Amino acid sequence: MDFELSEEQKAFKKMAKDFAEREIAPIAKEYDEQEKFPYEVVQKMAQVGLLGVIIPQEYGGLGLDLLTLVLILEELAYSSLGIAVAATLSGTLPATVVLKAGSKEQKQRYLPSICKGEKVFCVAAVEPNAGSDGGNIQTTAVMNDDQWTINGNKLFITNGTVSDTAFVLVQTDRSKSTKGLGIIAVDRNIPGFSVRKYTSKLGLRSCDLGDLRFDNCRVPKECLVGEIGKGLQNAMAGISNMRLSIAAYSNGISQYCLDTCIKYTQERQQFGKPIASFQLIQESIADMYVQIEASKYLCYSAAYDKEKGKPFNRKVSAAKYFAAETAIKVAAKAVKIHGAYGTVSDYAIERYYRDAVVLSIPGGTEEVHKLTIGRDLLGIDALSR
Repeated sequence: MDFELSEEQKAFKKMAKDFAEREIAPIAKEYDEQEKFPYEVVQKMAQVGLLGVIIPQEYGGLGLDLLTLVLILEELAYSSLGIAVAATLSGTLPATVVLKAGSKEQKQRYLPSICKGEKVFCVAAVEPNAGSDGGNIQTTAVMNDDQWTINGNKLFITNGTVSDTAFVLVQTDRSKSTKGLGIIAVDRNIPGFSVRKYTSKLGLRSCDLGDLRFDNCRVPKECLVGEIGKGLQNAMAGISNMRLSIAAYSNGISQYCLDTCIKYTQERQQFGKPIASFQLIQESIADMYVQIEASKYLCYSAAYDKEKGKPFNRKVSAAKYFAAETAIKVAAKAVKIHGAYGTVSDYAIERYYRDAVVLSIPGGTEEVHKLTIGRDLLGIDALSR
């Protein structure tokens, strides 16, 4: 891997940084406190092309590589994780599913609207008994009179209550287990489709989270995205990019915490000198720096391998869990360094800590990714029956 960024990558990284400083940072606190979805930011991001980073140009996107996406997401999350996730999710997780499995007509229908900021999408996979166990989907889809009838519930779906269309992982034949799984696109105005929004969340408050309910919800057969039997595989393609995105978001949080701590410790005086001169403060700052650098290069390497068509699952899992855990550790150190100031909303550190804690959950917990890495290295599935 060439660790020197191209001029194009540097340019997009700077563009994202400038945009975030101008359009996201000034409103981050307000949107967090009021739990507002950033529709205005989505529109502004569309104007500069930041919504369709990896979507091909033929559909209105930039058609850029995954490493450039990672660099952009880091800069956006640096100013606000909640706004960054809310605004960019459609262009990563749902877009990847459509790119991998969608028909030509479906790609033309959904992808340009993401790039233009016209619509918001989500992927609905998680259920009461199907989180990490993605094959245990209970939401059913039965074909009758050229229509799918969908029944079931999805939980904790990011952007779930604001999405114009949900790409729903369903079971069409329980006797076939994962071979019966498929993905069906369901528009929010279809009768029988209802949502419930979560409020007062620990973190990511400006990012929507909700439950979806399907009660005899009927959609045309043409709403099937991809083939029956490849539903889990197609969903995992999107989830893989989401995991890489979470690693990038985590890096953005960590870098903000480090930069803020450096500035604070140089200004904060105790015993007649800046606390940056204290040995234990310097130890904490050094630990933060080393962990962040390791997290970044693990993330960059995973993006590079995935882009080049090399085996990537192990590295993506390592990047996701290490970056998310690093964000928690770095944010916790930042709170301690700031003392009482780190616990109040007047200082953004408390928001970054709350957001960092949340990032360890979506896309698979640390434990799930350790099992994935162990299986890949050892050739033995720890969960096999």
